[in-house]
Amino acid sequence: MAWIFLGTGIIMLGLGASWLVDGASRLALRLGISPMIVGLTVVGFGTSMPEFLVSVFAAFRGSGGMSLGNAVGSNVMNLLLVLGVSAMIRPIVIIGRKEETRRNLIFGLLPAVLLIIGAWGGWISRPLAAGLLLIFALFLGSCFREARSERGPKQEVRGSAVAQAALTIIGMATLSLGADFLVRGGSILARQAGVSEAVIGLTLVAFGTSLPELAASVMAAVKGEAELSVGNVLGSNVFNLGLVVGSAFSIRPGAVPTVIARFDLPFLVVATLLMGLVILRDGRIGRKRAFLMLLLMGAFLLFIGLR
Repeated sequence: MAWIFLGTGIIMLGLGASWLVDGASRLALRLGISPMIVGLTVVGFGTSMPEFLVSVFAAFRGSGGMSLGNAVGSNVMNLLLVLGVSAMIRPIVIIGRKEETRRNLIFGLLPAVLLIIGAWGGWISRPLAAGLLLIFALFLGSCFREARSERGPKQEVRGSAVAQAALTIIGMATLSLGADFLVRGGSILARQAGVSEAVIGLTLVAFGTSLPELAASVMAAVKGEAELSVGNVLGSNVFNLGLVVGSAFSIRPGAVPTVIARFDLPFLVVATLLMGLVILRDGRIGRKRAFLMLLLMGAFLLFIGLR
């Protein structure tokens, strides 16, 4: 039953996120918003819905380790696996936008650093969760201000606005069911295997909830939309730690494994800084760099398996 729940959940998450991103991004493009802003907000939110729903369901069930592990593991996979695979398909090149990229990287680092400090002792409180939500709100506000300042001409997109709105709603409903199945399956599997829920969250559940980001970024890479691909990952990472973890632990503060705050989150900070230096240096992620990113992802998973 655990594997049935997991398989069904991953399939539903993939389908639901695809429908949500497709419908929501088309609605946003009707308004003339840039690809980077669409990736940071609409697509970032859509592809982060699995993490959000999985972590909230896990919080309701008192599984703080799975809730935090899912968000942190997804962020690591977004940076190293998603961008790595995308750049292997087609090198990512971003021209200009250094200030915007620097701002997004800072917003990606702030919640991780706050969690390292606040959760070092193995507990996430409501004040800490509120701080994460505040960082997310500031990030969203800066994105909306930028969207208003650089709005371009409206674009013609296929389909009616009503159909796109309906597709968005159906995607959200499918994501909700898929997230519940994934949490149920992950919890059962952890108990059966004698593995902590945090490890399941960091690996199996994190991979499942990162599938929408992987699908969206790979598709963007194939279409040559590098800005959308990078914006999706950076925006999703702020959503995951700011909105997802903040909302989950505002609902139910709880204990979390100290190893996440003392190793996994610092690893995420280092990976984010390295990614930022690579992008800001020459605005390019080639295949050699992508290969190194995938090797680093493998080393992270190997360490989790060994410990």
